[in-house]
Amino acid sequence: MSVVTFGRIGLGLGVVLGALAGAVPAGAGEGAAVALLERAREAAAMETFAGLVVVEWHDGRRSRRSEVPVQSAAGVFRFGDEVVGSGARRLVRGPDGWLTLWRHDVVALGPSPAAKYDLSVAPGPVVAGRATEVVEVRVASGTAAVERLYVDGDSGLILGRELLDARGRPYRSLRFVSLSAGAPAALATPARSEVEAPVEAGRVNAPYRAPATLGNGYRLVGTYEKPHHVLHLFYSDGLHGLSVFEQRGHLSASAMPAGGRRVELDGRSVRTWSTPAGETVVWESDGVVYTVVSDASRADVAAAVGDLPHSQRAKRVRRVAEVVVSLFRWR
Repeated sequence: MSVVTFGRIGLGLGVVLGALAGAVPAGAGEGAAVALLERAREAAAMETFAGLVVVEWHDGRRSRRSEVPVQSAAGVFRFGDEVVGSGARRLVRGPDGWLTLWRHDVVALGPSPAAKYDLSVAPGPVVAGRATEVVEVRVASGTAAVERLYVDGDSGLILGRELLDARGRPYRSLRFVSLSAGAPAALATPARSEVEAPVEAGRVNAPYRAPATLGNGYRLVGTYEKPHHVLHLFYSDGLHGLSVFEQRGHLSASAMPAGGRRVELDGRSVRTWSTPAGETVVWESDGVVYTVVSDASRADVAAAVGDLPHSQRAKRVRRVAEVVVSLFRWR
């Protein structure tokens, strides 16, 4: 067995920001909201722009804020220095160089967002000097909104996104504060010699697991084997992406990033991080280290963690889900 180091797994901003760089997924259903999300997906791939995005979130201890420059030109998208999108490809920068997350349009393979969510459209506020329409997302008709997406009425770009708690307060938000159309010159992608490319995994054998569905309506849309024998599973619910990394070995506390929160469960650790990109949960079960990274809601992350293997499964699944929710609760 090896000791897992998290530079190899790619723990951090890159995974989820890679999904965000691809825009909101298209849906196969009807209605103004789904049509608006389809327009947003096309705009992200076609528009040329430069801007500054502010991300605000709560890490379980205090509120945090980060500013990230964003550029898009000729089909290439850059989110700061961490993520590059080129067509269907998504690349993230790690400690060992660039790594391709996927090379085909996993986003479009996901289910329609209308299959899980109740979506509605209303006039929105001005964001970055632009009039918007707001897509309100509910888990069922007549319930409180759990998310809002702000779409530029002219370009179709998504200018803002908020995840909401039970009181309707944003606990994670991403919003453009400035945006200039047609500003950047052509953007380069990393040279092939600089990029580690995964291969699509075929049959997944024990001790690895690759459930076809996960948590609250997430469908498996991509399975990849990355360097150092890391299995990457990418799931979508039509609106959010969720990545699961599996690697044989044991957790090394010294190799994990700082700032996480640790909980002891029957002598085993579950560690969580809340970052600008979303929530991350890491644990070890029967010689396999699992890492879940997602920009989805706290409830969805908890449900996905609960569906994955844990030692003493009958007791631990319920307890891990409860612990994840409690750690991510607004304070």
